[in-house]
Amino acid sequence: MPADLLDLLVAEHRRLESLFADVETAPSPERRRAALAAAAAALSRHAAAEARLLHPALREHLPAGPEIAAYEEAEHASFVPLTAERFDAVRAHMQQEETELFPRLAQACPAALLHRLGDLLRSARVTQ
Repeated sequence: MPADLLDLLVAEHRRLESLFADVETAPSPERRRAALAAAAAALSRHAAAEARLLHPALREHLPAGPEIAAYEEAEHASFVPLTAERFDAVRAHMQQEETELFPRLAQACPAALLHRLGDLLRSARVTQ
C-alpha cells in the first residue's frame, strides 16, 4: 500500500535532517550558503504542504485541532528566515510532530483520507 500523508511527512523530515547536516558539515562558506539555501527551500515547501494538507486534517479530526493547527502555523512562521541557529528548534518541532501529533492524527483520522492526502502530496511534488 502506498505511503499515507504522515509517512510522507516523516520522510520529508528525514530529508530536512540530511539537508541540515549538509549545512553543518559544509567544507566552505560557499557550500554552506548553497546548502542553507537548499534547506530553506525544502523547509518552505514542507511547511506549505503541512499548511495545505495536514493542518486541515488536524482541525477536522482532533478535538483541539484548531488550536493545534494554529500552534503549528506559528511554529513554522518562527523558522523564517531559516538559519543554522534555528536547526535545533526545527528538529525539536519535527520530533514533536512525529512522536505526539502524527500518532494522534493517525488514530483519529480515517486511513483512507490520510492516503488520499498522501496522494495529493505526491502529485504536488511531481509538479514542482
